[in-house]
Amino acid sequence: MWVGAALFLVGLGLVLWGAERFTDGALATAARFAVSPFVIGVLVSGFEPENLATGVAATVEGLGQIALGTVIGAAIFLLTGGLGLALLLVPMEVAIPRAGGLTMLLALVPFAVALGLDGAVSRLDGALLVVAAVVLLAWLYRSAPAFLGTPNAEPGRPALRARALGLLAVGLVALVLGAELAVWGAGLLIGTLGLSETFFGMTVVALGESLEETARMVGPARRGHPELAWGNVVGTTIVLLGLNLGVIALVRPVTADPLVLRLHAPYLAGCVLLVAAVLLGARRLGRGTGALLVALYLGYLALNLPHLFRG
Repeated sequence: MWVGAALFLVGLGLVLWGAERFTDGALATAARFAVSPFVIGVLVSGFEPENLATGVAATVEGLGQIALGTVIGAAIFLLTGGLGLALLLVPMEVAIPRAGGLTMLLALVPFAVALGLDGAVSRLDGALLVVAAVVLLAWLYRSAPAFLGTPNAEPGRPALRARALGLLAVGLVALVLGAELAVWGAGLLIGTLGLSETFFGMTVVALGESLEETARMVGPARRGHPELAWGNVVGTTIVLLGLNLGVIALVRPVTADPLVLRLHAPYLAGCVLLVAAVLLGARRLGRGTGALLVALYLGYLALNLPHLFRG
């Protein structure tokens, strides 16, 4: 029990330390390469290699439903639970290119949902998703300076650029490793207390997601750079539903469970529309919005409870 508690605390501390290093590295990288911090948030913080690895491994083993669930579940959590927790901790200015970031979300999510309306995500669907994500990311990279402006460039020596990238990498690694340690520790605690595997999944997996995602948003926002946090939201959503889902389908086509079309996909689309509407109508989001988003995620979990123990 004490080992589990120690691992959890060490992991939590590493997450907090990593969030600070990530913010420092992202801001330094933006300055050294003369790009918007929002773009750094999209292109660096937005990538989800662990989610992709889990999904590909699952689909190779013939567990397509798990692969699909990792993508959709992560996207729903990000837009509701993750963003909501971050806003509860640190209210944020809406520092997002409305004509760019919101357009990307509103274009890609319905496109991804529409491709799965026939009950499957084929290799052709996967290729279309990957191409769409790459095109959107490339367009944003070229257009973001016009939306948010480019920071004061401090190119300096190549060594300074390498240092900025190194700091960014250290921060990301610390975030991932810290979340894994915290999950490991929490798992040991729950096992010692004799709680069920279902409870383990609903709490420990959510804990791992929330620690990493929330830290990647809270750290920059607390330092006065909410554009990094919003870049994480936009980039992660695009990567999850475009690149990750597309690559998973390219490896092996995925057949969608009917519940995906009845519950998960519509809920995801509704969350995207709600978040986009809120962002369009507000300049600053506070704890009230955060509480609403967390409630939406808890509602999603509640809707899933009747289906946890299906044959």
